[in-house]
Amino acid sequence: MTQITFDAAYNVLLIHVPEIPEADEYLFWAKLFLHQEALTIIEELEGADRHQTRFSYGSSTFNMNFEHYTDSIWIAPEGTESEEQLVNLSKYLLTSFQ
Repeated sequence: MTQITFDAAYNVLLIHVPEIPEADEYLFWAKLFLHQEALTIIEELEGADRHQTRFSYGSSTFNMNFEHYTDSIWIAPEGTESEEQLVNLSKYLLTSFQ
């Protein structure tokens, strides 16, 4: 079961999934994870250590990051307006995975 928790210290959403995708499968996994009516993928970036998918929710932009060395997945807001929408995004994602 996918769990999403808000980390107030870093102002990010931590994504806990039953099975972490392999590094070469992350971009495909991210497309499936973010395939929601209210979300739009803007850009996909693939690096050696970290992959990132930028997306919008309403008029706010976020980035979902995957670091394969630590098997970490998190969503970070881009800007003040997005920071204010982070809790709403969390609620939206949680309801979509129920």
